Amino acid sequence: MKRNIDRVSKIVQSVVETGKFVGSCFNWDSKLRSSVAFAIYLFVVIHLELYMLPAVLALVFLKNLLVLNIVEGFKMERDGEDYNDIECDDEEELEKAEKSKGFVEKLQSIQEVCLQVQEAMDQVATLAERGKNALTWKVPWLSWLALIVLSAATVLLYFVPLRVIALAWGINKFTKKLRSPNAIDNNELLDYLSRVPSDKELMQYRELKPDAGVQAAIRKKQQ
Repeated sequence: MKRNIDRVSKIVQSVVETGKFVGSCFNWDSKLRSSVAFAIYLFVVIHLELYMLPAVLALVFLKNLLVLNIVEGFKMERDGEDYNDIECDDEEELEKAEKSKGFVEKLQSIQEVCLQVQEAMDQVATLAERGKNALTWKVPWLSWLALIVLSAATVLLYFVPLRVIALAWGINKFTKKLRSPNAIDNNELLDYLSRVPSDKELMQYRELKPDAGVQAAIRKKQQ
C-alpha cells in the first residue's frame, strides 16, 4: 500500500512542480526563462497546425523506439550477467534501509502521504461536485452566468480563429506581470467554481423543515 501511495504522491508532486514552473514563467521570476518561454509560445501558436499534433507524437514514439534499440543492443549482454548481482545488492540495501528505519518514522511517513493523497482526492471531488452543481442549476444565477459566457464564447469562436484567441491569451498571460507588477495571478475558471457550493456545502446550507409535530403543538397552544 505504501508503495502505491508513494507512486501516486510522486505523480501529484510532478504535476505540482510543472504547475509551479509554468506559473514562474508567467510571473517572470527569471527574465531569461520567461522570455524564452514567451518566444517559444508565440512561435508554436503562429506555426502550429492540427495535423502537426499526431505527427509530433509519432516522432516521439519513433525516437524512443530508435533509442531503445540502440541502447538495448549494447546493454543486453551486460544486463544478463549483472542481473542477479544487482538484484541481490538491491535486496540487501532494502533490508538494511528497512532495519535502520524505525517503526515510528515509517508510521509518520505513511500518515503524511495518506494525508496528502486524501487532501488531493478531496480537492478533485470538490471540483467535480461544483461542476456538476453548476450544470444542474443548484445556484441559478451562476448557471445563467455560465450559459451567457458559453454563448458568447461560441459566437467568438465562430467568427475569430482559434490561433488569434490563443495568441491574445498568451500575450495577456505573459505580459500581465510586466503591465501590472502587483497584480495577483488568478484562474477565472477556478474562481467561478469556488463560488459554486459542493454537495457537502449544500447539505450544510440547506434549509431545515420544521417538524410537523412541533407545528401542531404550537397551533394547539395558540388556540
